[in-house]
Amino acid sequence: MSDTVVSLLTPPGTGAIATVEVRGPRAWELARKLFTPAGKPLPESPETNRFWFGSLGNDEVVLAACGVVVEVHCHGGRRVVQWVLDQFLANGCVEERNPRPKDEGFELLQRAPTFRTAGIILDQLNGAFASEVRRILTLLETDPREAALTLHRLAELGNTVGRHLVEPWKVVVAGPPNVGKSSLINALVGYQRSVVSEVAGTTRDAVSVQVAFDGWPVELLDTAGMRDAEGLEAEGIEHALCVLRAAELVIWVLDASSRDVIFPDEKTEAAVHLPRSTGWVLVMNKADRSLDWPPNYIPGAIHLSATTGENVPQLADWIVHRLVRNPPSPGAAVPFTTQLIEQVNSARQSALQSEWEVSKQTLLAALCSAACGFASE
Repeated sequence: MSDTVVSLLTPPGTGAIATVEVRGPRAWELARKLFTPAGKPLPESPETNRFWFGSLGNDEVVLAACGVVVEVHCHGGRRVVQWVLDQFLANGCVEERNPRPKDEGFELLQRAPTFRTAGIILDQLNGAFASEVRRILTLLETDPREAALTLHRLAELGNTVGRHLVEPWKVVVAGPPNVGKSSLINALVGYQRSVVSEVAGTTRDAVSVQVAFDGWPVELLDTAGMRDAEGLEAEGIEHALCVLRAAELVIWVLDASSRDVIFPDEKTEAAVHLPRSTGWVLVMNKADRSLDWPPNYIPGAIHLSATTGENVPQLADWIVHRLVRNPPSPGAAVPFTTQLIEQVNSARQSALQSEWEVSKQTLLAALCSAACGFASE
């Protein structure tokens, strides 16, 4: 077996920069063989406190060395990192894989899409969830009713926030053709992600884009205009109905510049309300060309203009309010994995039926899951 090993120091996944370490008696020899400096050739022996810029293959990298240890700082794409590892492996190194953390929470932390959700996961890894479960277990002995109320809040946070610390909420923008759905998504995101056209039926597939509102990850989905159609457009509309079935919030867009205000039909409503009830937000777009509708003509509707940006920030705020009605305070406990969410829901159900001992045992199992770690699903 080779006495020179190569390993990835940075966490697995995609990042801006990755660090590959080569350690052993042949580390500098292999660095000189594979690395092409941008200036003078590498010295015969590594120099401490020196960095060299150059290339390894076609990738620009930075090289650092100290004794028998060499570090290659390269671009953080998965394929680039694997290619760098492969070059050293092909030249006689063996790969040393860093042991991955047992706790699924560490993997989730690496995948967290926003600082806010990463902070919530980090709070749990620092003991917020375990501390709250222990408090509920104590309450089950002294005040079961209060324990049930606390457990209800914990389960609520798991079902709303916990399920979306990594995976975004799905918010579907729907409505009849040519009301400005694509323009609205572009306005919410801040750049042109969807195709915008005055021709009805332009959007035939669901176009999605991920964004963060107030630190919460959201996937916006643009759908085909809902109307009677044939051929390829009809297929797009049917696909839109499938997307609606998976939505956690639907923004139904109406045209404030038209007298023909079109609301969801029975087929569309059925797609959204089955298998579960989904929230709706009504939007009167094209407020800059409005026909002076009375403010409360459509109760609760948000009047805005995707073209001018009028009231678009208010829509973003309303989306957050509908998705996260009671956000957790800093340091609050949140069930943060699928297993913990299911265990807390089960414990709450037992508490609702006054099965206090069953609830206690389920919470003890959740505490063990959080403390001991478990395999990713």
